[in-house]
Amino acid sequence: MRGWIVGIALAAFVIGTANAQAPLKIGFLGELSGSLGSTGSSQRAGFLLYLKLHDNKLGGRPVTVVTEDTAGDPSTAIGKAKKLVESDKIDALVGPISSASGAAIRDYLIDQHMPVLMGSTVDDVLDGKYIFRTTFSGDSEGYLDGYLAGTAGHKRAIAVAPNYSAGQTSVANVEKGFQATGGVMVQKLFPRLGMADFASVIGQFDTSADVAIVFLPGADGVRFIKQYADYGKPLPLHGPSATVDEASLPAEGKAAAGFIGSSPYFSTIDTPENKIFAKAFFEETKNMPSWPAAAGYISGQLLDTALTKLGGKSDDREAMVAALKAIDIATPEGRFRYDAMNNPISPRYAMQIREVEGVMKPIIFGIIPEYPRGTVKPDLPTNLTFPKAAQ
Repeated sequence: MRGWIVGIALAAFVIGTANAQAPLKIGFLGELSGSLGSTGSSQRAGFLLYLKLHDNKLGGRPVTVVTEDTAGDPSTAIGKAKKLVESDKIDALVGPISSASGAAIRDYLIDQHMPVLMGSTVDDVLDGKYIFRTTFSGDSEGYLDGYLAGTAGHKRAIAVAPNYSAGQTSVANVEKGFQATGGVMVQKLFPRLGMADFASVIGQFDTSADVAIVFLPGADGVRFIKQYADYGKPLPLHGPSATVDEASLPAEGKAAAGFIGSSPYFSTIDTPENKIFAKAFFEETKNMPSWPAAAGYISGQLLDTALTKLGGKSDDREAMVAALKAIDIATPEGRFRYDAMNNPISPRYAMQIREVEGVMKPIIFGIIPEYPRGTVKPDLPTNLTFPKAAQ
């Protein structure tokens, strides 16, 4: 009898030890092809880099990453999300950045009580519990970019953004921010996502405008910036940095010079955490990291911090989301913590694209230490001076 009990106890110990060491399964669902392919690929590269730098462990447990590509299609996204949750049995999900894909999978993931580190920027994807944004609120960023353009002295603006949810949201809030400075939005243009030739869009520009505020991420941004330069840059350009992010800058080249924008992340942020990240990312990919890459890397930091607090245990999802909510850490962006809706509170950096020793770089000229979600006037530095909008 005693031997039988000892045998059961030993078996339980072996099973428990095996379970404790079983790999975590993390799903990555992102835009790895299509118009946003470079954006999603940067996000994935940042996440995988965090794992590589930490012995492929989160919370002390080895990690298996299961990757799926949405191709920027919402119907594909929901099918892939169900596969990851129901077939692959993932413990948490990273991605996507596409707001349309994020909106498509939101309700399903909430129903599954799945902890999600999401890159989508529209506020509708957040639920205040299971979904944690790793990028920024499109509402807040649009407002800030409109406000910065007006604060720089511009009075009449044109807004350009792709004709989908994130683009429409960006323009609505750019207008609010610009109007808060006394400016007037004289024209709004919504080219289709994936447009090959922007000549017809640029040709429509209202001649009374004195600035164009442009949100065109990924390959669309590359085509627009190059074609705009060929057109003679009729107006100075401001806008969300997604238009000229550092994954796109090598292709845009000198055509991007003079663009002014803001973001929670640039490779040129001068902090110890970012120097480590930017150097490692370049060594791994031969590219400088952009904000999607930082979002992927920070996803790893967040999961690692939460799981370490839980002793590596992932079976209690309510405990995991509680640990994520309590996070307050130093990241490549700077201090990073969450508000009540799981939107990051982190710094914002104003920059201009300039050529430095033959390389196009975002040069930071202003820092907002904390920028919470919401369309409110930002607390700009009192000594903020805007550079010339074109070079």
